[in-house]
Amino acid sequence: MALPRTESPVPPAGARGRGRILRAARTLFMGQGYASVSMQQIADAAGVNKATLYHHFRDKEDLFVSVMEAEFTRLAADLQAVAASGDGVREQLQRIAVHLFALRQSDFGRLSADMHEHVSERGRDYLRERCGVPWGAIRAAIAAAIDRGEVRDVDPELAARVFFAMVGSQAWWTKSGGERQEPDAALAATLTGLLLDGIGANRKGQLLISDDNVEGTVPTESDSKR
Repeated sequence: MALPRTESPVPPAGARGRGRILRAARTLFMGQGYASVSMQQIADAAGVNKATLYHHFRDKEDLFVSVMEAEFTRLAADLQAVAASGDGVREQLQRIAVHLFALRQSDFGRLSADMHEHVSERGRDYLRERCGVPWGAIRAAIAAAIDRGEVRDVDPELAARVFFAMVGSQAWWTKSGGERQEPDAALAATLTGLLLDGIGANRKGQLLISDDNVEGTVPTESDSKR
């Protein structure tokens, strides 16, 4: 099933000034990588002089951060739409995970890698302040599930960070050449099960998670017969 998409916040071709610069810069950053692109190349591609370029952006990092702000804005909208298309928190989290896995080979994956390598902490702080955390849609889905009584009362921020970290670690592992055990949809279901069901098992091999055993107590044989 095709995932819902939103329009890019970067203005279309033909837009003047700042928007045209952002579009040209994104194309160059994607094609050549941050380190290989010069401000002169961006100015030439946008059809402006360097004075105009520096009127809108302080330096190359400032321009790249503006490109990433548009990317993160689109990602947040995409993840919200993906979550809204799921029926219940389990399906919502699985769909979000599949969407995030797909990013590892996408334009966003390439730009995000350059961001982590080349953008200063100041630039990353700005993006966090402007765009929020990337697990916002996960947090919202878990919070809504708590309100519905679908999952027990946990800290939705912590649970969202844990799930996002699990998905991110597996995306990194497979992209870096690690052995891949499952297709994306199956891996998404596995990670969702780890979050929602835990890994503890009773004597019948069924997954258990409840307020009674959340502190790590092991159910007894008499417990399993109740």
